[in-house]
Amino acid sequence: MDVLHSDIRELWLVQSRDCAQEPLALDDEHARFLRAVHAGHGAHCRQYLAAVAHSACRAARR
Repeated sequence: MDVLHSDIRELWLVQSRDCAQEPLALDDEHARFLRAVHAGHGAHCRQYLAAVAHSACRAARR
């Protein structure tokens, strides 16, 4: 299992603290991180919605 480096984790936490702001660029790992951090925030959380959309698009392409 890969463990996210603490510097990256802290950077992503700071960048994603505002639920009203969409993340600018996502890769699969970042999307998984955002889904985990913002999972309980509900439908108003743009961080969570963007991460779910990214993951859904990746799954549809496979």
